[in-house]
Amino acid sequence: MPKIIKDIENTIKQCSIKLFIDFGYNAVDMRMISKNSKIAVGTIYNYYENKKELYLNILEESWQSTFDKLDKISTLTLSKREKSELFIEALYEDIEERNGLGKALIAPSSDELMKDERAIKLKNNLLLRVESFLNSLNTVDESNKYLNNKTRLAECLLTSILTMFEFHADEKAYNIKFLVEFINLSIK
Repeated sequence: MPKIIKDIENTIKQCSIKLFIDFGYNAVDMRMISKNSKIAVGTIYNYYENKKELYLNILEESWQSTFDKLDKISTLTLSKREKSELFIEALYEDIEERNGLGKALIAPSSDELMKDERAIKLKNNLLLRVESFLNSLNTVDESNKYLNNKTRLAECLLTSILTMFEFHADEKAYNIKFLVEFINLSIK
């Protein structure tokens, strides 16, 4: 008689998240997930065709929650400073909560995973959300017609968040304040 595992898909995902955070995408394989989740490899393959599909599924779910928060903040009627604080705090905290999971979406990567159409779409959606936020402030300096300043500013914000985690991990409040000032200095 087959072993019945309650909420098996969630168990697979939660175990996988921990392994991906602890060891990175490349070091994890389906056998490792099987061993740590105590679910047979074949059973895992019944839910996910391969490791990449599992990883991208986790990223999509995780980032969708962030996208929903960011979209809501972008539509609020607040001062530019208040909106910047809320947006950057939500983005910072959600990236921090992922503990490096999905870092390849932000950091430049030659990883084969990031050449996947779903990963590219996810990365573009993230940039779109940050650019939309900047548009909602309606004040990004577009005086240089040769540069896409909104895109560059969005990329700077995202990579700056990663830099803050790496070099100033214990200074969350100051990091967020710094990033808010950075954005406010970058807009008119």
